[in-house]
Amino acid sequence: MKKFALTFILGLAIAGVIIHTIQGGSGTKTGGPGRRGPGVARVAVEITPIKVASLVDEGRFVGSLESKSKFMVAPKISGRLKKLLVDIGDSIDNGETVAFLDDEELLLSVKQAEADMEIARANFTESTELLEISQRELDRVKTMRQQKVSSEVDVENAQAAHKTRQARHQVNRALLSQKEAALETAKVRLSYARVTASWSDSNGSRFIAERFLNEGAMISANTPIVSVIDIATITAVIDAVEQDYFKLETGQMAEIEPSATPGRTYQARISRIAPMLDEASRQARIELELSNSDYQLKPGMFIRARIIFAKHNDATVVPASAMARRNEREGVFLIDHESEKANFIPIERGFTEGEFVEIASPSLSGDVVTLGHHLLEDGMAIILADKNRPAEKSEKKGKGPGATKGGRQP
Repeated sequence: MKKFALTFILGLAIAGVIIHTIQGGSGTKTGGPGRRGPGVARVAVEITPIKVASLVDEGRFVGSLESKSKFMVAPKISGRLKKLLVDIGDSIDNGETVAFLDDEELLLSVKQAEADMEIARANFTESTELLEISQRELDRVKTMRQQKVSSEVDVENAQAAHKTRQARHQVNRALLSQKEAALETAKVRLSYARVTASWSDSNGSRFIAERFLNEGAMISANTPIVSVIDIATITAVIDAVEQDYFKLETGQMAEIEPSATPGRTYQARISRIAPMLDEASRQARIELELSNSDYQLKPGMFIRARIIFAKHNDATVVPASAMARRNEREGVFLIDHESEKANFIPIERGFTEGEFVEIASPSLSGDVVTLGHHLLEDGMAIILADKNRPAEKSEKKGKGPGATKGGRQP
């Protein structure tokens, strides 16, 4: 046991000597004028200059296309589908006939209603004539009563008969109106055998998107026969997350690129923004309208959308690789070339576009660390990578091994 302990202690001592030797040698190599001394290690870093450029705050989304309008064409009555006049892909105009139902029973119903109306009209005509006769009879009895030829009872009987005729005449008039309405109803039902597609928002052509039935099928009322879509103006639907939702406004322009036609873009405008976010996805539905006069865009196509929220000209930018976090603060390591140190500068981030990040504040210039800052702390000494100091290398070649940057002697 003692032997093992002695061996362990001896090993620790040897490891300590080796580490001390390595640290001492490293400090000697990196030492020089204006530096901390031979015992201080330096961190090798790569740097890049802070630039001034134009940045845009943009959002990129994916979504799909939908028709601006879509509806089903269905009959208002049941029957057999006698003739279907359209098929998938056909263009139709407003009010155009789509199909015909079997109308034999409906035609018979119209003829029956016409016959009933003729009977009702004849009864009404007869009652009109009888009412006139009754009125003349009443006038005659009243005249005879004035001449003391007829009695008061005869006058009362004539008045009662006249009132009866008036009542029958009113009934016949109501029956005539009823039969006229029944005829109109039969004609309307007959017109329902002709199934049309009509809309009110525009008079342009639309297209048959789907066919659900074939000729000869028995269908009930409101059973869809075909669907009709409007693709002259098409709707692009995207979903926006919470971070982008409040940057969107109705009327903003967007650039749409269908995946089926890469490189070809369309201009669209935000037409509607959902007032709520879906609880499951935390996204809101955004609709954009774009013109499709050549009908090249089709509902269901996958699209990519690019929306510019804002643009900053002459912005101070650094590569995203220059960003670091220290003490819960985000910032960059700014190079002090005179003392060869890296100072951590907290910043306020602005836009991010691709590989570049805008520094909203403070105002900075110079060089920042892009590689090696994970080993740095504020004020640490650094040594630049060879590619960041070509001037130093060339001076060393021209002045010999004893010369350093600026021609100063150690």
